[in-house]
Amino acid sequence: MIKKIKDYPTFWEEDEKGKPKISNIRLLGFLESNGFAMAKVSETDQILVKMVNNRMSRVDETVVDQIIQEHLISCGQYKILETYAKGMAGYFTRRKSNLLRQIELVKDRDKSDSSNFYFLNCYGKITDEEINVLGFDSLEMPIWENRIIRQEYVHMKQPEIGQFEQFCKNITGDQEVRFLALKTILGYLLHRNKDVGEAKAIILYDENMCLNSQAHGGTGKTLLSQAISKCREVEIFDGKEIKTGSWFKNQRIELTTDVLVYDDLNQNVSLENFYAMITSGIEVEKKRQQSFFIKHEDSPKILITSNYPVKGPGGSSDIRRRHEFELSNYYDADFTPEMEFGNRFFGNAWDQEEWSKFFYFMMSCVQDYLRHGLSEVEPINLKKAKLIDGSCQEFVEFANEYVEFNEWQDKRDFETLFQESYPEIEVRSPHIFKKWLFSFAIENSASFDQKSSGGNYLFRIKKEVKDV
Repeated sequence: MIKKIKDYPTFWEEDEKGKPKISNIRLLGFLESNGFAMAKVSETDQILVKMVNNRMSRVDETVVDQIIQEHLISCGQYKILETYAKGMAGYFTRRKSNLLRQIELVKDRDKSDSSNFYFLNCYGKITDEEINVLGFDSLEMPIWENRIIRQEYVHMKQPEIGQFEQFCKNITGDQEVRFLALKTILGYLLHRNKDVGEAKAIILYDENMCLNSQAHGGTGKTLLSQAISKCREVEIFDGKEIKTGSWFKNQRIELTTDVLVYDDLNQNVSLENFYAMITSGIEVEKKRQQSFFIKHEDSPKILITSNYPVKGPGGSSDIRRRHEFELSNYYDADFTPEMEFGNRFFGNAWDQEEWSKFFYFMMSCVQDYLRHGLSEVEPINLKKAKLIDGSCQEFVEFANEYVEFNEWQDKRDFETLFQESYPEIEVRSPHIFKKWLFSFAIENSASFDQKSSGGNYLFRIKKEVKDV
């Protein structure tokens, strides 16, 4: 219900000489009647918010000034507006805002077994069994205003395949198992919940990464992150610009941020730098503001795209924090989605029907995630790409031919044979060659052992023999 002008408390008066005065306490009452309040973020910090029609938004002092200005103009109180303008630096300050009523911060994260998509005209409730479209009058809890997707949705029980869904089929080689795996990845990132227990960074590669000594871009990784941003609150960072020690402050992250995208990650950045963000939560520091901590259950999920294997310390701790997936090189610089479909995705060329097809597909991705979790598929070239990145392509070819799994081999003879086979490759030291062998073992899910015997240095790459 919209209040009439007379329903709002008057926060000004005139003294005996007719000079206009503004009451600080009544001004705060006026702001509260307009939905302004303080919400506690942590034990030591709170933020200014505005709650209207059961929707919360984070605001700053400029919004306060605009509301006051609009109200005084609508009342014809130009003298009061002049008075406020002259002393506005003192009428509403950070300390005075603490006198506003305090309310609970909205908690509208998804439940572990469902997810909501909020549109302008309705909202979709997704479970593993169905996608229901409901009116906002059935929504019981308050939500953040920026959860609303600025599009209307028209539900179709059996929608045709839209452009974006066909694009996803193309970049998974039109293979059913890989298409499902990509859908669960999108669903995982779209699901605003971490109770399921899959605390992982999603890492997307091109299937031909590192082959022929080239970085194969243009396959559609960026379009996937853009698609997520049409449904969720996403912050996209230029991964090439990230430098260890200078990017951790996360100034652009908000309480409601759902996904962090590090696009085209710097080749020298290790996944280890993201461990705390993946499993513990995120410390946010903003200029001229007190830092605050977003707990793990409320923190954003992480998507990384890269043209090179993302480095890490190895071992089970590293493996369980990453979920890697390769995209087919269906598209490239000479054949783009725009060329195939005749328009850019998410632009003016999309009509209501195409948008609705897109949103239905994205909701179905969440449904598949709720059904299957993050679906694992066999890597295409990822193991080989990691080996090449850690050594060279010639060594990978040599090791695949000459390593005898589970047998002790002479390390010096092995290295000599490699150098005779590839004289153009310079092995800088025996230590480097050992690292190559160790990397080969890791990528083949094997252990690397070494020993000395009678002046000979031996190594063994041991694979466990599974019982049949």
